[in-house]
This record gives sequence, C-alpha cells and structure tokens, in this order.
Amino acid sequence: MVPHFTRALLVTGLLAAGSAFTSAKAQAPGNYTYQLITTIESVVPGGLGRSKVSFTPAYKGIKDAPMENLFSLTGLNLANLQRNEDTIVAFTQQMAGDGYELVQALPLTSSIQGSGIFMTRYIFRKAK
Repeated sequence: MVPHFTRALLVTGLLAAGSAFTSAKAQAPGNYTYQLITTIESVVPGGLGRSKVSFTPAYKGIKDAPMENLFSLTGLNLANLQRNEDTIVAFTQQMAGDGYELVQALPLTSSIQGSGIFMTRYIFRKAK
C-alpha cells in the first residue's frame, strides 16, 4: 500500500511532467529567433591578450565589440574587470529591451602554459 503523502507526490510529479511536456511543445525551437553573445576575456599576463564580445548573428549591425583585458603589467586590473561587467550588463539590458530573454549562459575556459581566456556564451531567444 502506498502512503497518501507518496501518492500525492507521484500525482504532483506526473502533472508537472505533463505540463512541462505541453509547455515544451508550445515553445518549440522553431517558434523563436535566437541570438548568441560570446564574451572572450584574455588572461594573458602583461595585458598582451585580446578581449571582446562577439554576436552571432550580427546584432544591430554589430559583429563584435572590444572589451578590456583582465590583466595589465601590474596584475589583475579590477577597473578593467568592472568595465567588462558594465559592457556585458549593457548588452544584456539592450537585448532584454528588444524582447530577448536569456535562455542559458555557458562558462568556458582555455589555458595554455600560464595564459588563456575566459569565455561565456549567452544564448538569448525571442518569440517570432
């Protein structure tokens, strides 16, 4: 015999699963326009790296925009970090204002012998 509490959880779970299936069906990928933003932040010592924001497809005619390197000759540059955060927030707010919603953010890193990059991919979508 299944206790009442367990049956209630099972029924709730089945209803939620059915609702999620219906919701996923209504929100099929073909019903959206997608926009990908990739931030690339260099961690090359001495500020010799390159950092940027890339848009796929181009967003309002912009394919990429510069960002600051995280390191300068003296080490981690907190002012550059703040400017990069301001840049990311500004683009995210602009996308939201244009009707896009952030679906997922994927952090990525790459490092080779003491230098490397931090990448984050932001996937946005907007109903067609």
